[in-house]
Amino acid sequence: MHCILVNSLAHFFKKVYNIVMRKILREKRKTISISIDRSGDLIIKTPSTIKESEIDKFCEEKSAWIEKQQQRQKKIREFKDSFDFDNFIYIFGEKTHPEQINLTYAISQKLKNFDSIYTDLAQNLIPMAKEKAKQLNFQLGTTKLTKSKHFWGSLDRQKNMKLNYKLVILPQRLIDYVIIHELCHGVELNHSPKFWALVKSYCPDYKKLKKELELYAFLFDE
Repeated sequence: MHCILVNSLAHFFKKVYNIVMRKILREKRKTISISIDRSGDLIIKTPSTIKESEIDKFCEEKSAWIEKQQQRQKKIREFKDSFDFDNFIYIFGEKTHPEQINLTYAISQKLKNFDSIYTDLAQNLIPMAKEKAKQLNFQLGTTKLTKSKHFWGSLDRQKNMKLNYKLVILPQRLIDYVIIHELCHGVELNHSPKFWALVKSYCPDYKKLKKELELYAFLFDE
């Protein structure tokens, strides 16, 4: 794999998009793909033999998508900056000083070292999932917590659920959405129209909640 890093200021469709860094990964593949990482940089995966001019043309054709994704990542970074994890903990969407919570942990250190606080409080997610399944008449096997860096929740074919322990930081409405989302996978395994229709029947504003949930993606990097 050949990797090239280039600073670029690209002109697409008579508009100027400031790409902080363009990273080209030349690989053994047949097509070009692009993505925007969480820092807003443009990542291009391309066949090893393709010309630079062809890469530029491809990016030009995808300029609207690039701008949209860069704005999305910028919004996430700004949202992240609104949190102060060094001095506060965030429980169910509320900013709380650690002294207000009855915990046995020492609170003299920086809270970024206090992963154990969230691990402990996240135990509350398990009865929440069980209660929601009972309330909506869904079958549910075991419920466990995970420290995955990739997903908020999952449900396997035996209807065993895993919930990311950092969900405890999020507002209750988003926790409920994630639980409902996973419970619906017990009926529809993929993200088909039938699946989203089922989610909507239990969570009418799921599209709004789904977008709000995206803002918390930075927690996977913490």
